[in-house]
Formats: sequence, C-alpha cells, structure tokens
Amino acid sequence: MNAQPSPRHLYAAGHFARTLAWSFVDLVLGYYLHARLGLSAAHTGQLLAISLAYSSLLDLLLAAVFTRLRNQQRLALRLQLIGGLGTAASACLLFSPGNATEPAFLPLLVASLLFRTCYAVYDVAQNALTSLLPRDEVEAMRYVSTRAVVVPISKLCIASALFVVVGTPASQGSGNALLICMVIGVLIAAAALPLACVATPPRPSATRPAAVALPLPALLPVLLAAAAETTLVGLAGRLFPFAEHGAALTFAMVAGMVVAPWLCLRLRTKLHSETGMLALMSVLAVGAVGVYLALPSTPIAIACAATHGTAVASVGLVLWRRTALIARRHAIHGGRDDDLSCFALLTGTMKLSIAASSLLLGEVLPGIQAGDLDTSVALVSLVAIGSLLSLAALAWPIPPARSEGLRP
Repeated sequence: MNAQPSPRHLYAAGHFARTLAWSFVDLVLGYYLHARLGLSAAHTGQLLAISLAYSSLLDLLLAAVFTRLRNQQRLALRLQLIGGLGTAASACLLFSPGNATEPAFLPLLVASLLFRTCYAVYDVAQNALTSLLPRDEVEAMRYVSTRAVVVPISKLCIASALFVVVGTPASQGSGNALLICMVIGVLIAAAALPLACVATPPRPSATRPAAVALPLPALLPVLLAAAAETTLVGLAGRLFPFAEHGAALTFAMVAGMVVAPWLCLRLRTKLHSETGMLALMSVLAVGAVGVYLALPSTPIAIACAATHGTAVASVGLVLWRRTALIARRHAIHGGRDDDLSCFALLTGTMKLSIAASSLLLGEVLPGIQAGDLDTSVALVSLVAIGSLLSLAALAWPIPPARSEGLRP
C-alpha cells in the first residue's frame, strides 16, 4: 500500500529546503565574496546592502502585483516550483568556480540580484501556502507550528555545514560551497515538484462577493510588531556570532528556536492567554540579554542565547499565525484570496527591518566588544523598547474582516 505524503508534510519539506537555501547564502555569501574571491570589504558590504534592499522592495512590489491576481491557491503552488528551481540554479551560479577566477563586482551583483529575485517569488509563494493549504483555522495553526519547527532545524543543518566551508583551504572551501548548493538544489526540486501537484482544498465562499482592499487595518499591528521585533529585539542575536564562542552561541540560539512551538502551546494553555505568553517571552528576551552582558561566563552565555532564541521564535510564531488567520478571514468575508500579498508585506517588512538592524549592529558592535557599559545599557534598552512595542502591537485585537473598500 503506497501512502501518499500529506500536503502538510510536503509543505514542511518545501519550507525545509527553502530555509536551507536562504540560510546558506545569508551566512556564507559575505565570507565567500571577501575571503574566497578577494572582493574588498567595501565592495562586499555594498553588494550585500544593495541586494538586501532590492529583495525587500521586491517583496513589497510583489504584494501590489498579487492583489490583481486570482485563484491564488493554484498560482502559489506553481510559483513555488518556478521560484524554487530558479533559486537552486542562481545559488549555484553565485558559488560557481567561474566567479572565483575574476572577482568582478558587476557580474557578482547581477548573480546576487538574480538569486534575490528567484528567492522572493519562492519565499512569498511558500509562505502564502501557510494559509492557502489548510482547510480551517485549526489546521492553519498546525501549519504555522510545522513551519516554526522545520525552519530552525534547517538552520541547524546549515550551521553544521559551515564547518566544511569556513576555515578550510581556499580551493577546497569554494568547491564545498558549490557542492552544498547543488545538494540544496536537489532537495528544493524534490520538495517543489510533488508540492506543485497537490490538490488545493476548496475555501469557504464569501458571505457576499465584492472587490475589497487588502486587510491593512488587521495587518498593520502585525507589521509593526514584526518591524520592532526584527530591528530591535533581533539585534542581540546578530551580536552572538561576533562573541568569543560565537559558533556555540549561535547554535544554542537556533536550538532554542526549535522548542518554541512546543513551549508556546503549553504556555498558552496554562496562562489562558496569548497576550500573557507574549508578555512572558518579552521579559525572557530582555532578561536573557541583560544577564548575558552582566555575567561573562560561557555556560551562562549559552543558556542566555538559547533563552533568547526561544523568546524571539515564540513571538515570530504569533506573527506568522496572525498573518495566516487574517488572510483566511479576509478570503472568507471578502470573497477573494490575498494571501500572497499579505505574506509579501510581512516578509518585505522583515527584510527592511533586517537592513535597519544591521545598521544598528555597526553602531553597537565596537562598544559591546570593548565591554563598554554605556553601550551594554543601550543594547538592553533597545531590546526592551522593541519587546514593549511588539507586545503592545500584538495585544491589539484583530479587527473583523470587512467586505467593503476600495477596488485595487
């Protein structure tokens, strides 16, 4: 008897492969350009900044384009296949030996922008499936929890794979990078092809069909929380790789993210409130950073990194869940699917926030490395402000779906 994999398992495989591609390029590209290809530090920073800004703006552009497209369930399944195969090919191009012979800025920039373009399509489509594939809101929460589990596991795999790229001889490290990209490409294809053939479940029909605007009133608190959480609270996690035991701290942080779905489910039950769970995670995020800076001990630092990872991932779980629920309710009450646009707005906001957080990182990193007390206090204050803003935004109730508004 041949058991067919469920759509949720195929969705999990797709998110696992997608995260492999993003995490590897995100963690290795800067090192590869500078240490392997000999690109100057200035040009490396410029290339990464341009490609990241382009990627975030592309997500916002896709959000506007997708508002004009219908039958988004089938469209998302096709786009994840097209974008996934393009992502696999362009990632291999980025780390191909041909680029290593002449580290010219423009060809590398073109290859990077090609990867960002393909990945943006792949990423938005995969994320939209979080609300397009489930049959109801209960199943949608299972999809969100599945995503929250496979993404950190995928990042742990990439963190382990970095040991065969970083610190190895130049020729061997370059070849290993390309080999890893090829393996990731095979995994992407293996996940995307069967997922493209999934039969989409029928969605409940709208109470009254109408052409409506995007559910921006409901999405705005989620986007504000995502911006605060990614820019300010996530800043602490970006400092861990630069610490004395950076690899161990980063691994501990990602490991803490793995337990977040399990922990969130139990905390919500015991606290009888999602807001209470978010408040607890906000306290843990701020406290972990404060203890990490105040008590310079390796075991304590590892515990703080894991705690911080759990807290950040728990809030992220709520962000993805809220977006999925808003998109589903909008489709039911408004009579049209805007899932692709909703998730494109979320990912675009997060990428812009990562760019802003990277600028803050450059300001606080020298002081943190020097052990400056004022910088440490400033970092804890930024994390606390981000946690409070995120908590306040997510504590705001989701407005009911509207079936009237401006035509796109």
